[in-house]
Amino acid sequence: NEIRTSYDALMKKKDEVSMQMLNYELERIFTYLESEMGNTKTKGYIPLQDRLNVAEFGMLESQISAFNEQRKTGDIVDADVLAVVIEQVMDLKRRLGIDYYVTGLTYDKEAIIQWLKDLLAKTKSGLAFYVKGCKLFWNDLVFCLALFSRALQGYTLKPREVRTLRRTFKDVITFIPVVIILLIPLSPVGHVLVFGAIQRVYPDFFPSCFTESRQNLLELYESTEYTEVTIDETWQEKLVRASEATTFVISEGARRLYENTFNSAKETSRGNDDSAKDA
Repeated sequence: NEIRTSYDALMKKKDEVSMQMLNYELERIFTYLESEMGNTKTKGYIPLQDRLNVAEFGMLESQISAFNEQRKTGDIVDADVLAVVIEQVMDLKRRLGIDYYVTGLTYDKEAIIQWLKDLLAKTKSGLAFYVKGCKLFWNDLVFCLALFSRALQGYTLKPREVRTLRRTFKDVITFIPVVIILLIPLSPVGHVLVFGAIQRVYPDFFPSCFTESRQNLLELYESTEYTEVTIDETWQEKLVRASEATTFVISEGARRLYENTFNSAKETSRGNDDSAKDA
């Protein structure tokens, strides 16, 4: 009981420290915005980025004010919500450049790590996208070759299969220039600009297997596949199921044996009758 009381008191003090830190950081952001914006009357306008920063500051201020009101009434602030607001305040500070000074060769280690993480995530998603596209392209080629072989054997293709052949033929034609453009030694930004300009003029330039529509259909198909179902049975249930299966197999075998014996006897008697009539 004493441990529980001490733990609750510790959590309460921790929340108080977090709230004080939030109020302090909010005051620093307000001071920074006020000094950066200056007198708007002399400028005649407010830049869009400054207006967005002020709007985000207003939202954070309303949330923190609601937290302060809850603490005044004795209510407990949700820890998860408080952690999210703290993260948003720190992110706004980072984007505003508060506490980040460049002197000499110093650098922002946290920002570099975050940039590397974002770059790694984008690289992984891009590689996964192109790997899935190559798999779809290969599956289309194999399926079309199978359709060709069946058509040569006299099989009449269905309209859906004909459309698949046309789509794959177009993908093969468009896949070659895409690979050539990718092999050109350009920067990633250059490739993006080239592909963007081509897509504006020729929307169907890219192979269908590298479009989001087919990729989304593949993900939907993979997510709806049935997984293996495991049935937990006791040894009594297994014994009953095995006995039922054995009984069914024996009865089915006996029925087939009876039918074969009856049919052979019937054919023998019919043959004897035919021979007697011939005599």
